[in-house]
Amino acid sequence: MKFSYRTLSPLLLLCTLTLRGQDTWHGTVSGMQMMYNPAFAGLREAPSVNLSAFTFLPGKGFNLRSVYASYDAYYSGLHGGAGVWLSDDISGEVMNDLRGGLSYSYHFRAGRNTFVTAGLTASFISRGIRSGSIILPDDIDPFRGITGGGAGYANPGAINRFDLGTGFTVTSGPWTGGVSVMHLTRPLLSDEETEYNRLDRLFSLTAAVDLSPRSGDLSLLPSAAVIIQGSEFRIYLGSEASWRGLMAGLAMWHTKGGFTSAQCSIGYDLSFVKIMMSYSYILSGGAAPISGTAIVRAGAVFGFGNVEKSRGVHIIKLPLL
Repeated sequence: MKFSYRTLSPLLLLCTLTLRGQDTWHGTVSGMQMMYNPAFAGLREAPSVNLSAFTFLPGKGFNLRSVYASYDAYYSGLHGGAGVWLSDDISGEVMNDLRGGLSYSYHFRAGRNTFVTAGLTASFISRGIRSGSIILPDDIDPFRGITGGGAGYANPGAINRFDLGTGFTVTSGPWTGGVSVMHLTRPLLSDEETEYNRLDRLFSLTAAVDLSPRSGDLSLLPSAAVIIQGSEFRIYLGSEASWRGLMAGLAMWHTKGGFTSAQCSIGYDLSFVKIMMSYSYILSGGAAPISGTAIVRAGAVFGFGNVEKSRGVHIIKLPLL
């Protein structure tokens, strides 16, 4: 009997992390900026594909995973960047949230060394629930074991919703900052017409600065992010460094009423592909059953083609780790 997967523990965790109308926190927005702010589309050095896989609370038997993929590039004919992103949050054997969107950002020059982008994304959310995998107290018989599968608890069909988001970025010299408002439609992720199941608007504020010396192979890129959604907020502070292809990062992040974690990252830059791994450990907060490792991430970034010569002055670095 796979009791660790089919008990109340995963369900209670899902109710805490997902069903309150909050987005999944991946420990960082680095490498996933376009999902949080469409104005980041086309800001990289060249067209690129980002791939990431996450495991949450590994070793606890919750089977909580997430995958993310995106592609974006700058198109001179559009006077800006365009991209597509897709994510799937897999909450054990009970639920998965499949999300995807198309993003466009208009780029314009606001000063001698200042650039601004304004972005918009149109996306979809498809929530699937396996009602047969939900086990409630009434489904457990002390003599016969599990007798039901919570078939009447949730609609087995997927819930599909449309969503919108917008954002801006400002780049001035080595500094880059962004602000966005996502979930403008506040989609209802349930058949029940209750505010409890409505996805709250997500406000994000991000900043990064390139401190790389003018000469040499060393690169330094500190970054910060603040995410506010409903009554919850998340704070991220970190920095990454690279030297001759080797990348390393150290960060801390905190979620209100949740965890304070330390995150270390390593990676390698092969020019056409960057490969990275990160590990987050819970320093404080959280209940005893979910202490220890918070998130493990593996990712890769594939670069294609060369930087547009016409926009060489607008090349910026974005945090990857």
